[in-house]
Amino acid sequence: MFLFISHLTVPADDCAAIERHFRDRSHLVDAFPGFLYLQLLAPQGGDATHTFLTAWESRQAFSAYMRSTEHQLSHSREPADIMARTAVRHEAFEVLMDSRQPREWLAEAPAR
Repeated sequence: MFLFISHLTVPADDCAAIERHFRDRSHLVDAFPGFLYLQLLAPQGGDATHTFLTAWESRQAFSAYMRSTEHQLSHSREPADIMARTAVRHEAFEVLMDSRQPREWLAEAPAR
């Protein structure tokens, strides 16, 4: 399993609008081959960094989505004014263990 995480540091005045944007999302990714799920995580501390997590069967499935028309259309709906004021940082992870799986260890750690 592959996770792609976007950390969006949103101005405090824009938090409700960005949450509404994700709630009203296009759902184009939902049927994309290899897509598993997404989550929007709201901050519980003092900052306004929302975390957007997508889970994929593989890095290849994620890469195919990033090159797709669905991705282009989905991102064309982003509120440009808010995104211009938002700092975005990305991270990518290979899932090595998932306690929800019968076999907890899903993959060997890659050589570092």
